[in-house]
Amino acid sequence: MHAGEVVAVGGGHGLARVLAALGLLGVEPVAVVTVADDGGSSGRLRRDLGIIAPGDLRQALVTLARNQPLADLFGHRFSRGELAGHALGNLALVALAERSADSPGPDAARRYDFVAAVDAAGALLDCAGRVLPATTEPVELHAEVADGRQVDGQARVTQADGRVTRVWLEPDDPPAADAAVEALRLARTVVLGPGSLFTSVIAPLLVPGVRKALVDTRARTIYIANLTTQPGETSGFSAHDHVAALLDHVPELRLDSVVLHAGPVPAGTTPVRGPLDNAAGAEVVTADLVSRAGAGTPAPGHDPSRLGRALAPLLGLPLP
Repeated sequence: MHAGEVVAVGGGHGLARVLAALGLLGVEPVAVVTVADDGGSSGRLRRDLGIIAPGDLRQALVTLARNQPLADLFGHRFSRGELAGHALGNLALVALAERSADSPGPDAARRYDFVAAVDAAGALLDCAGRVLPATTEPVELHAEVADGRQVDGQARVTQADGRVTRVWLEPDDPPAADAAVEALRLARTVVLGPGSLFTSVIAPLLVPGVRKALVDTRARTIYIANLTTQPGETSGFSAHDHVAALLDHVPELRLDSVVLHAGPVPAGTTPVRGPLDNAAGAEVVTADLVSRAGAGTPAPGHDPSRLGRALAPLLGLPLP
């Protein structure tokens, strides 16, 4: 499969898992990544510099990297002093972005070319694929929970005390990265998820240009549901609820396939289960997808090898 024929949309650990699975299939994907994170190192850099969140971009780059020593360095987190908590890769992306600015000064962030910065990092890391931000403008994620309260900021939404019913961005019309729109337009397959439903999967789809490109694309669209529900964000959600939330936020979305986990989940968690009624006519694929940490003990997260085997026939590829 040629580079760029598969586009994966999302963020965080879920996107990293699917990128790893695609890599095992010999696919060089394009990752379209949410930049709404406002916690940890990303949040500090956003507040200090007025930039988009670099953390999810860094994680995707590291996953696709073939230069493993540099990837390990990008993942290093400082533990002391004013840099404590910062990932070196986040700082490197900011440095590359600053070098792209026309001139220094307090408004330089508005002239940063973050697409060029991420591409430069991808070249340094020798990435098997491309990573792109969903938007090049800073955005804040907001949510409404079941009791009508508003929760502001991605980090707070992930810890919402109550079931999330709706999310939106501020501003509500950030420009999509042109390269992300073009990648979705030309894709043969688009993969959504896995990952936190509202803060990783739906968040990049709230960018109007990304949403329109996804609706207009002729690509086969696959949604990979989470293994388990997430307290607060998706408490009590079934597989049907996950799909319904996607369609509530992108009503024109066409899903061709939905991939569900069928098997054990880590102790103390609640699995995302079917039946998946009225899945917009989508084919439902079930497989045991959970990673295991020795002796058959379930461990959190999709196993890239298992996920790759589930995706291979959907992509028209031989089993790995």
